[in-house]
Amino acid sequence: MKKEEPATIECQIGQKIRALRADRNVTLDQLASEVKLTKGQISKIENGKVSSPVSTLTRIAVALAVEPGYFFQNSVVSPPRAVMVRKSERKVIVGRGSKIGHSYESLAYGLAFEKDFEPYLMRIEERTIEPDKNVFRHPGHELLFMLKGKMDYRHAGQVYHLEPGDSLFFDGTIEHGPTRVYQPPVEFLSIISNAKG
Repeated sequence: MKKEEPATIECQIGQKIRALRADRNVTLDQLASEVKLTKGQISKIENGKVSSPVSTLTRIAVALAVEPGYFFQNSVVSPPRAVMVRKSERKVIVGRGSKIGHSYESLAYGLAFEKDFEPYLMRIEERTIEPDKNVFRHPGHELLFMLKGKMDYRHAGQVYHLEPGDSLFFDGTIEHGPTRVYQPPVEFLSIISNAKG
């Protein structure tokens, strides 16, 4: 029986990028736009077809909220099973609503193990938002917990008024999104479960 050859460094890096992107529910198009590459270039990187310069990997690392060195870590070493993210260390990452002014701060990044959910600190600073552009759907469930400000949030055609301390738990496969904000900035926790394949 032929011995399987170890994956090239390009393949290992590509697999890590794909896993991080899937973990954060970020599409190829979204990542490509954030790092100023084409969808095809990102696909080639993820499939280990090209050797990327450090500058490109650094831009991808920043967008996915990991240190560039993460791509070169040897997975044989037992990774830590906990991470603490101080307020001053939170990283803004690309997300579904980045293009329409939503700010995503990852509250658990740089983990070398798979998470069952993804926690974000979300911020909306616009005084007026367009409900038609704020429509999201994704696998799994989502929990919103209001921290600051007030907003109206739509799910399945019903609108919920949320104030600090309020929470909303829902099925992410059904269209949802904010329809109105009051006295921005509005801040809330968004915890999204990762769909199991």
